[in-house]
Amino acid sequence: MKYYRLLLIAILVLSTNVYAYQPKIEIIEQFDNLRMIAFISAKDVNTSPQWNPDLGTPSLTVGEAVQAVRNFTRSTNIIVKEIEIRPLPNYEAHWHYLIKVVNNEMKTKFSIYVVLMNGKVIPAIVEPEGYK
Repeated sequence: MKYYRLLLIAILVLSTNVYAYQPKIEIIEQFDNLRMIAFISAKDVNTSPQWNPDLGTPSLTVGEAVQAVRNFTRSTNIIVKEIEIRPLPNYEAHWHYLIKVVNNEMKTKFSIYVVLMNGKVIPAIVEPEGYK
C-alpha cells in the first residue's frame, strides 16, 4: 500500500512538470488604450482553425465568441463593451477575438478575454497604468 502512495505522488509530480513545460505563446497588445498580456498554449493555436479574411467568414461568429466568454465566466450578467478581431502575432493565418466585458457581480471595472477561432477562451491580464 505504501508503494501505491509513492507511485501516485511521483505521477502527480511528473504530470505537473510536463504541463509546466508546454510551449506558451505570449501576446502583448494594445486594446482600448490599455496594454494587455495573454499566454496561449501553442497546441491551442495550432488546433484552432485558420482564417483568411479575403476568402470568407470566420469559423467562429461574434455571437459564438461572446457566448464562449459567457460560458467561461459562468455568467449571463456580462455586458460586452468592445470586440475586435486580430491575427495572432507570428501566426498570421490564425485569428482571435479580443472581448472587453463588464460584469456587475465582479469587483473589477472590466475584464478582457482572448477567444480563439475554436472557441477556446483565455483571460488576459491588463497591465496597470503607471503613476504620473
